[in-house]
Amino acid sequence: MKRVILFLIIISIIFTTSCGVKPTTGTNKEQEQFTYEAKEFYSTNGSKGISSIAMGKNGELAAYNFYEKKIHIFDKDGIKTGEIEVGENWDGILAFDKDNRIYVLLQYRQKNEKNENILLKRQLQIYDTQGYTIENQSEIEEIKGGSNYLTGEIVERMEVDSQGNIYCLKVSQGVEIMDKKLNSISRLQGKKFLDIDKDEEDNIIGLCYESGSQLYIEKISKKDQKTIWKKEHESNEAPKLIYYNETTKTLYGLNDKGIFKYDDKGKIKEYIADVIQLSGLSDIYRFIVDEGEKIYTFGKDGNQSKLLSYAKTEKKEQEEKEKKEILLYSYYPEENYIHQYMVNVIRKFEQKYPDIKIKFEIHNDLQQINTELLTGKGPDILCGIYPATAYITKGAFLDLNQMINGDSEFNMEDYNEAVIEGSKYGDGLYIMPIIYSKQFCIGNKKLLEDNNLKIDIEWTWRDLYEIMGKVKSKGIYAAPQYPDKYILYEMFRNSLNYFIDREKKEARFDAKEFRETLKLLKAISNGNFDHPEAKPYPKNGRNLEIIQNNTLFYSNFYLGRYDFAHVLSPYSETLLLPWPKPEYGNTEVFFAYNAAINSKSEYKDEAWKFIKHLLSEDIQFYIGEDDFTVNKKAGERLLEVQLEQLKKRGYDAYANLQAFKDINNSLNKNEALQVPDELFNTIWEEIDLYLSGSKNEEETIKVVQSKVELYLNE
Repeated sequence: MKRVILFLIIISIIFTTSCGVKPTTGTNKEQEQFTYEAKEFYSTNGSKGISSIAMGKNGELAAYNFYEKKIHIFDKDGIKTGEIEVGENWDGILAFDKDNRIYVLLQYRQKNEKNENILLKRQLQIYDTQGYTIENQSEIEEIKGGSNYLTGEIVERMEVDSQGNIYCLKVSQGVEIMDKKLNSISRLQGKKFLDIDKDEEDNIIGLCYESGSQLYIEKISKKDQKTIWKKEHESNEAPKLIYYNETTKTLYGLNDKGIFKYDDKGKIKEYIADVIQLSGLSDIYRFIVDEGEKIYTFGKDGNQSKLLSYAKTEKKEQEEKEKKEILLYSYYPEENYIHQYMVNVIRKFEQKYPDIKIKFEIHNDLQQINTELLTGKGPDILCGIYPATAYITKGAFLDLNQMINGDSEFNMEDYNEAVIEGSKYGDGLYIMPIIYSKQFCIGNKKLLEDNNLKIDIEWTWRDLYEIMGKVKSKGIYAAPQYPDKYILYEMFRNSLNYFIDREKKEARFDAKEFRETLKLLKAISNGNFDHPEAKPYPKNGRNLEIIQNNTLFYSNFYLGRYDFAHVLSPYSETLLLPWPKPEYGNTEVFFAYNAAINSKSEYKDEAWKFIKHLLSEDIQFYIGEDDFTVNKKAGERLLEVQLEQLKKRGYDAYANLQAFKDINNSLNKNEALQVPDELFNTIWEEIDLYLSGSKNEEETIKVVQSKVELYLNE
């Protein structure tokens, strides 16, 4: 879904924090007695509307509005007490010092006609909370260098020590300490910082990692930059953000389970708020916890930027007991954004149906889910990217046709019937796609036309092979370099439904179609597919020239929105294409976040209400910002937004639009119903031996046929 470029995950895995986490296994007594209720302080249109927040020593909350170029000041209750006109047309990062003065680091990137950074400007301004400038601002600092270097120099987070020096966390994940004139004092070396804060003695607290290391939190001495303490954290407990309250001398962290506090050595003591209580934002960029453990967050909610507070309130136990409680698991280990969306969607559902409570748990342990579901237990609803066939064949999932046929309010014409039909197993609908994406190729339209190569969305592997043959002598290749055999791996995967009938438990790898498929795979692998010098990234300099002049396809995009095809394309003129179709089977796969109801659930009707809620127009519009939606009206609204954004950026908004729609309408197979990984990997091991010349065609066919038959009959 937000897997916009899958090969980035495979080529250069970039360190991420808490990639799918286990649910909290227990709660403390205070959590059992209290909950948090959200209140909106301030919001503005545009996901970048609020670019920074900071809290003063008296509880004042300052927020920088990127579009207005103003600082808004609020008291603890969210009442606006003032605003400061910054003046410069730049972005701003905020922090308070020990005397409750507001520091504003202004930044501006100057670009050339190619949209490349050519200059970064900085300036520091200092105000009191009434908006008066109380100290001469620094001179404007100008930084020159390459476009990527300048991006890395942008400051994302700032803290002010007792001497008025600023600690700057940059996009490059480095930390630089500067004085009020923006003169560099020192840099923290040898580690990457994902977040920073400081304690009451000006020691630095860093959320860090080193190459190949686990995520850790380290307290670093201000005096000599030596480690005071260091604590590593497993991925299921790792924070994404940290915050230190100097008044209570308490360090807090935020991850996909909620907000928790640490002891004085960086060990987690307890969670103070779970993820369900922190609804209201799809992405949280910063959080603050005051001395009374009132929580403040800012981030984005759809196309709005919001500042929220969460105050503790006592739970009304009797009301909770009278509610029907539905247990919902979400399994999506590669992405975390959907979990925050789900939290907000659940809150809206509970407001609409006050007699139903959704207990939401994030899981990354598929084996645990398997054990629970296949023994008649588990959640009432399972959402996520799980393989579904085993659950279906063993009766763990309810056939949703039963609910649809008995629901006069559910009109199938309101939804993309192709993706719903493509999610059926036999005649039964056991999983409902909620949002989805599709694997695309981007064609080099100019180079294809210059070489008189015609192609459309119905193209096949055979077409790809023939195109490669026509340009081989011209030094033109199919694509940049990808991991060894990765493209072939993905292509072959989509053909397996033709050779395996799991309902009938039949395999036909000894047919002539499979022999032809093997020969074609080997021919492509031995051809001029990968350009020996071109890398998919970076898209600049000589590498970009090679991609544009010597490659025909920029492959393997997982797209869920139209405008990404234009923005991510390295070509000046783009031809939008699906993956080449297999020679046999005509499978067009889509990758979905699915929902299913446990066949043993005692709350099937309530669970169905929630699935319908997920498919409603407004909810689909909300969660479908970066994905295809199943609800047609929501998809049309989102497409209009994307077209408008493309126009503003100067793109031809309607180029490839019809192809985009046609590809979307051609989808016919939910990835969750594809051949499971364990079986595919067994088959691919034999194919790989064949492609490398270690096995001949007959040996390969015989072994694959035998292994698949054995698997199907186990």
